[in-house]
Amino acid sequence: MQACPLQRSDDTELVLLCSELHEAAMFAELRLKAMPDYADTVEEAAAIEAILQPGEVIADQILCLQAATSGGAEARLRATLWKRGEYIGTYLGEG
Repeated sequence: MQACPLQRSDDTELVLLCSELHEAAMFAELRLKAMPDYADTVEEAAAIEAILQPGEVIADQILCLQAATSGGAEARLRATLWKRGEYIGTYLGEG
């Protein structure tokens, strides 16, 4: 996780970022399903990491903000699940 420059409360931004995280998850899921078979596990791990990177950045941004409403709290929950590798299975039904 990147260092947070200044933690602040902004639920409007949290809700927007949560939407972006969900879009990143849907795109990542499609790209993961379309991945070729790799003979080298190091190459495969690097490809997976590259696919998930946009979501990592968004999750880090979310976790730098404090929630003041239930919408903001939901965004922080989803970011935490992303960081734990559980977002796609939880919200997109893959497991």
